[in-house]
Amino acid sequence: MTKRQKNLEPKVLFNASVVLSGLRSPNGGSGKLLDFVGEKLINGQISEIILDEILKHSQKLGIPKTTAQKKCLKYFEPILSEPGLKKVDKYTKKVIDEGDAHVLASYEEGSCNYLVTLDKKHLLSLKGKIKGFNIYTPGELIQLLKIKI
Repeated sequence: MTKRQKNLEPKVLFNASVVLSGLRSPNGGSGKLLDFVGEKLINGQISEIILDEILKHSQKLGIPKTTAQKKCLKYFEPILSEPGLKKVDKYTKKVIDEGDAHVLASYEEGSCNYLVTLDKKHLLSLKGKIKGFNIYTPGELIQLLKIKI
C-alpha cells in the first residue's frame, strides 16, 4: 500500500451487498462507489468475512467466484483481518441479526468513517441508533461526499 492510500479519506467499509451490486451493475450507485475506490477518491475497506460473503453469493448473481475475488483484491487491498471475537461480541446485542455484528466490529477495527450497505432490514435500520456509526446507502454516500458521477 502506498503512503497516499494510507492517508486517504474518507475510509468506507463496504458491506457485501454493495460490492455484489457494484460488480453486477457497474453503472449504478454501488458500481460508482467501486469506481471511486479504483480512482482513489475514497479508501474502500472490506474484511475477510465480508470477502467470504461476496464469494459465497457471487455465483448466485452470475458473477464467477474467480472474477469476484480478482476484482475485490484489486479494489480492496489490503483486506481487513477478521475482527476479534471480543469486538464482535460487543456488537452482538446492538444488531438485529447477530450475524451482522462482524460488520460493525470491522468498521471499528478499520477506523472507518462510513459504512455503505444495501441491507435495509438489518443495517440501514440502525442508522442514527448507534453512536459513532455513519451508515448510508450508496446513493446517500455519493450525495454526502459530493463526488461527481
